[in-house]
Amino acid sequence: MARPLVASIDLDAILYNYQFAKKLQPSCKAFAVVKSNAYGHGAVPVAQHLDKEVDAFAVAAIEEAIELRDAGIESPIMLLEGVFEPLEWQLCEQHGFWSALENEQQLAGLLESQSKIGKVFVKLDSGMHRLGVDKAEANNLVVQLRQSGLVDDVLLMTHFSCADDLSDLTTMEQLAYFESARRDIGDIEASVANSAAIMKWSVPEGGWIRPGIMLYGISPFAGVAGVQLGLKPAMTLSSKIISVRHLQKGDQVGYGRTYQAEQAHQLATIAVGYGDGYPRVTENGAPVRIAGEAGYLAGRVSMDMITVRLPDDSDMVMELGQEVVLWGGDVPVEEVADYAGTIGYEVVTRMTSRPHYRYCSTTKTT
Repeated sequence: MARPLVASIDLDAILYNYQFAKKLQPSCKAFAVVKSNAYGHGAVPVAQHLDKEVDAFAVAAIEEAIELRDAGIESPIMLLEGVFEPLEWQLCEQHGFWSALENEQQLAGLLESQSKIGKVFVKLDSGMHRLGVDKAEANNLVVQLRQSGLVDDVLLMTHFSCADDLSDLTTMEQLAYFESARRDIGDIEASVANSAAIMKWSVPEGGWIRPGIMLYGISPFAGVAGVQLGLKPAMTLSSKIISVRHLQKGDQVGYGRTYQAEQAHQLATIAVGYGDGYPRVTENGAPVRIAGEAGYLAGRVSMDMITVRLPDDSDMVMELGQEVVLWGGDVPVEEVADYAGTIGYEVVTRMTSRPHYRYCSTTKTT
């Protein structure tokens, strides 16, 4: 018998969310961002399900792109961080990868390799100060790429630092800087919008949007769940009760004894822990669903186990083998993330290979 921890992935939900992103920006083409193992959902099965539907995929680095090609993915794939070594340009040509480009060294490697690339996205630093060049250098890179004869199409891209904060004007400032650079360059296609910008900001007409976390039904905004935005959450993480005991008033639970019973009640132990990706720092009170009834975390998260309880007014009796939903369905991962002092992005992306992954669609279940 296998450990009863299962990550159920609804592939149709991911496709729905991709199509939803395109409806929000109908004049744009869209990357499906599947970096970091598709945000913990499994890059290969997700890409295989979307391959016939997407305009292109986007990954962080070339090893992720090669994994997809080796799995039979035929759609274009873009490297969001560009190449790290000059020899990677040859692999880009061999596999038909597109790439971001953000410095002269990357350009020099391309010119030296004489590799033919379909699309190169010059990355403009519009204020995030992480990757990219200023307006003048962006113009210079575009000119050199176009003159090289090695690139079919040169585009201009940037990334927003505060698009998830609707009260922050930084996004509008970044957009203004981007549009100024775009006017200086002249006729050039754009790629600016991440999930938050797709859903809540006006972006330049046309170009390529980059839905990432929203593909998986998770909100990019604090205090808002994906379902409230019209998204379909794709992951349900569930396990089972493996032990039940009765606590007396004053009994303390787990490492550090961070939970103390205020009255007698049942306590259940669940087969999941930080070794599986459930955040160790999650605080008491984080929601779970026990055999369909609301419950919550009671005690510090261990490597392989957590302990949970039902509310005081519940009359349900917990038993071995009952299913416990850690997130998904009526347990938004965004709420679990709040109790862990982080965001939904991190919670799902840190998933390890220990849970059994089950992929579901209208056509198949694996």
